Amino acid sequence: MDRDELRPSERAAFDALPREQSASRILEERTVRALKERGLLRSRPALIRPWVVATAAAASLALFASGLAVGQWMGARQTVDALAALYPEGPNRAAARVQSTGSAHVAALNALVEALGSAAPQDAARAREVAIATLWAAAAEVIRLAPDDELAAQVLQVLESVPTEGGVAAEEGQRNVVWF
Repeated sequence: MDRDELRPSERAAFDALPREQSASRILEERTVRALKERGLLRSRPALIRPWVVATAAAASLALFASGLAVGQWMGARQTVDALAALYPEGPNRAAARVQSTGSAHVAALNALVEALGSAAPQDAARAREVAIATLWAAAAEVIRLAPDDELAAQVLQVLESVPTEGGVAAEEGQRNVVWF
């Protein structure tokens, strides 16, 4: 029978019927239990599981520790860069300066020897005293740099036994200083 074949009173009664019928609470619970037993329906998972919390805590600690390590490394690197900018002369540059200064000292001694070719004996003695005092000071610094260096120690021993301008050798622990 087609809906259009109904009389108006039948149609009104038919339209007044509910479109769906609600299942009872007991029927709903039995259906849900049956679906769970068959494995077709699972319980809603808990939002916070203990292993999720532990994993999240471990990950956050690892992230914090790595951030701390990177920060320390960056700070140390910046400190090294700052110190390098403040004190640009490292050991290699200082050694190069010593080499350059030593070469200049030898050249100055050479010029002094040439200038003293026909000088009076007292001028030559004074120049010799200056050269020995400078050599003594250089040997003393080598001893400070390498305390176990036997060659520098022997040079100092020889220089300390050299008579000074007055004809007297330097006493133990006394430096021969010539004021310019």
